[in-house]
Amino acid sequence: MKIAPLVDIFFKEKPWEDRVKEISGCGFSYIETWQGKDASILKRLAESGKDCGVKLVSIVINFATDSEVAPISAGNRSRFLDQVDRYSDNALSAGCPQGIITAGQSIPGLDYQQQRTSLVDSLREAGELVSRKGFCLNLEPLNTEVDHPGYFLDSPFEGIGIVKEVGLHNVRMLYDFYHMAIMSGNNTSFVCANIGWIGHFHVAGLPGRHEPYPGEIYYPYMLRSALKAGYEGYFGREYMPLLGSRETLVKT
Repeated sequence: MKIAPLVDIFFKEKPWEDRVKEISGCGFSYIETWQGKDASILKRLAESGKDCGVKLVSIVINFATDSEVAPISAGNRSRFLDQVDRYSDNALSAGCPQGIITAGQSIPGLDYQQQRTSLVDSLREAGELVSRKGFCLNLEPLNTEVDHPGYFLDSPFEGIGIVKEVGLHNVRMLYDFYHMAIMSGNNTSFVCANIGWIGHFHVAGLPGRHEPYPGEIYYPYMLRSALKAGYEGYFGREYMPLLGSRETLVKT
């Protein structure tokens, strides 16, 4: 099982290089990061990883509140594509094969279908652009009940429908168990039925978005189910720890 702690939230008091070494010391061989803009940080993570056997496996291309590059707006298309192009280059220079795409906040006064069409078209162009580099994109639905009110894409069913419509082998959906348990539940059935369209997973405890265990989501069963269904990718640990970094990573 390939578990990738989010390097941004563990050992935050240490430099990037030392965070990687500490995570390695807790028994992990993969990390992911919210970084994407700063190629120098990604290279520092990658170089430190080479020394201790840790690979960077995912970055963030754009955040949900980055309105100037939100792909649901047709007017953002060129800026969005430029950012995807630059950030994917940054990632690849650090040996990272994939990045996370968010849809953006819903635009008041703009028809839902117009925003959806723009998202599909933007994702398709972005996917074609980075496919030539061997890079993959994962579109992330988020919950709008607790953490991201107003976010455009809060349904896993719509997320899968969008990536299917895009129709590219390198554009998939990120399934965050925490977010989707809040919005729709029935995690196991959904994941197993759509595993071929899921390119990445995120893990966090519910309620609270803290440690995965204990909580109402039983992750040993969830992760085994995904693997049994044929998933071969990474499970990112993206949660807000209540315990110290070493304790939370070792215990959970």
